[in-house]
Amino acid sequence: MMRLVIFIPRTESSLSLLRNALPMFIKRFGKVALPLPKEFCSIAVANPGNAVEMLREVVGEAFVRLWGWVPGFFREAMVEYPFADFDCYYDMDRLRRSIDTSIEIARLVLRYRLGAKVDLNNWLALFSSIEVVRVPGDYVVIIDDYAVLRFLEKTHGFRDVVALGPLVPTPIELLELIALGILGREYLMGVIEYVVRYVSDYIVPSRDLTEALSRLVSDRDYLSFIRSMNL
Repeated sequence: MMRLVIFIPRTESSLSLLRNALPMFIKRFGKVALPLPKEFCSIAVANPGNAVEMLREVVGEAFVRLWGWVPGFFREAMVEYPFADFDCYYDMDRLRRSIDTSIEIARLVLRYRLGAKVDLNNWLALFSSIEVVRVPGDYVVIIDDYAVLRFLEKTHGFRDVVALGPLVPTPIELLELIALGILGREYLMGVIEYVVRYVSDYIVPSRDLTEALSRLVSDRDYLSFIRSMNL
């Protein structure tokens, strides 16, 4: 059984909050599981530069901007908290697939904006190869994907979540929830329209992911749409 579940949106501000809060969680619980590739964490302490370069080559600079502080933190934690136990529960293939998915979303958004016919199956196919995430028990588990959070909530039965940022799914995470069968397909067309708005009107013109999410959660129509789902 997970000792504590912490949700962090994939934004610069939330990752900064996590970095500052991790020492408190380590002191109290000792064990922390992170949504990072095992391959990255296995070399993060011994070769921090190589670990960061691995992330950069596989998933790009944006991901490094979010998580590049981890190797340095691990090295500091080994000295200050020698009892700490870190686990990473993703694999590198999952991150590679996420990059492929992002590229395909951009392509579908462009087609939509150019007036192409919407094929619902193409949008659902974005998450056709979803794999069930398995997280370690008896750890403080950090989750950075709203769909994974809801899936684990359903399968593990926990209800209490500490959120280091808005506990609001992005439209892309709603697509993932539909693919997982947690959200009904009757919402699919509406979700697609919000994916297009999110990418075109919020992500593209924003300085960073923090600003994009802030714009999204300030969208009253979108929040009403979320409430209609009873998530």
